[in-house]
Amino acid sequence: MSDVAVLGALARPGPGGTTACSSSRRVLVAHWRAVLAALRLAGVLGCSGWPPRWSRRWTRYGCATLVAFTAARVALFTRQFFLAFKPQVEEARKGLYPGEMSYIFWLDTFNLGMQGLTISLTQVVMLLYSRDVSLLVRAVFLYLHSFPGPRNKNAHRHAAMAWFGANFTFYAVYGMSYTHFTQDDWERVFYILNDLLPHVLIGATQDSFLHIVAANVDLLASVADGVLEHVAALSHLAQSAAPCTCSSTCPAHRGRVPVLLGEQRAARGLLHGLRALRVRYQGVQDVVRATNRAYGGFILLASTTALIGGVAFLYSGVIVVITFAGMLGEYKEPLPFDALDGACALALGTLQTARLLFTCAIGEQMSLESFRISSALQTGLTRHAGIDPRIERELQWFIRQTQMQEIRFGAFDLLYFDLKTMNRIIAAIMTNIAILVQFSALSAGITQCN
Repeated sequence: MSDVAVLGALARPGPGGTTACSSSRRVLVAHWRAVLAALRLAGVLGCSGWPPRWSRRWTRYGCATLVAFTAARVALFTRQFFLAFKPQVEEARKGLYPGEMSYIFWLDTFNLGMQGLTISLTQVVMLLYSRDVSLLVRAVFLYLHSFPGPRNKNAHRHAAMAWFGANFTFYAVYGMSYTHFTQDDWERVFYILNDLLPHVLIGATQDSFLHIVAANVDLLASVADGVLEHVAALSHLAQSAAPCTCSSTCPAHRGRVPVLLGEQRAARGLLHGLRALRVRYQGVQDVVRATNRAYGGFILLASTTALIGGVAFLYSGVIVVITFAGMLGEYKEPLPFDALDGACALALGTLQTARLLFTCAIGEQMSLESFRISSALQTGLTRHAGIDPRIERELQWFIRQTQMQEIRFGAFDLLYFDLKTMNRIIAAIMTNIAILVQFSALSAGITQCN
């Protein structure tokens, strides 16, 4: 994907295009800038400026940050595993509920290890695709200014994106307050590098991906609105082009020549409008394919980590909440958790799952907009069979383009975000939680019998 090809296709100003945007879009652009600045400073991207440009100096800084952070995470994780986590598991086995507590400890340890591994691999993947990411951001930003959409059409989605964007800030505040209560300085550094920083950076990278996805959904929606307007204009053109059945001496027939000239101008304008919409559809499709390639590795990593983290947090929250509710019996020894930890675990698990489902909802909206374009084109072609052959040929080419070049967001060709993926995510999370609850209860019962 070259700079000239993408920017040349996207930078054509549309008719009546303006740079005016709503307050919600200004908030999203400000958050987009903050996210990319945070990713650059953390060494995730080798870009600089806004819109970002690839920089060799920032790439070297990212590689150095990757090596330093990875070495520190591995050293601290090894130290804490043998000095803190393993003794906690042994202590939990001596209590009244060894099965549940040991499961929570092991799941939390596994979740922390997965987050540290994911952020290291994320730095590697995003540094490799820094050129493409910088080009994508510049192209989408330029396209948004050339073809702005309706101001208040997607206010609910903009509010959800702003809420998810502010989530990593809330998690940072919660994580810092949690590390404030720990007594060991090494434990504080461990949680910051293996829990707080990975969660924040992974969430920020997901936010940058969501911004590009949402922008392309808006652009495809504007293309769909334009197609509907042009298809509606076909009926007026067909009515005005109805043949005259009266005699040659009637006033309507004598004034037919200027009417025909006006019809030719309208047909030419409609033909040019359909071609422009087809070019814009091709531009959106190229950006979607480039996004799937540039963010493909990260999406696979982040989706897997989000599923694991969501299951671990939801299971831990469920076990802690039902333990303090007295549903597992009376526990005489002090628990290493409290009711607030259970509520926070449930909230964090729900939040991670909701982010995945929100991404699937945006991808499903992209598929619906693409279907709206193809259905409108087919309706216009079937209802107006006797129109200008050039317009009919342009409609056929547009329909073939929508059929051959499907627009779907995902990771390479392995995973696509749509309604099917949403149902699979919900089913997988509920199945894993049910399995963990059953096995932990079975383990606790066997231990009590022994």
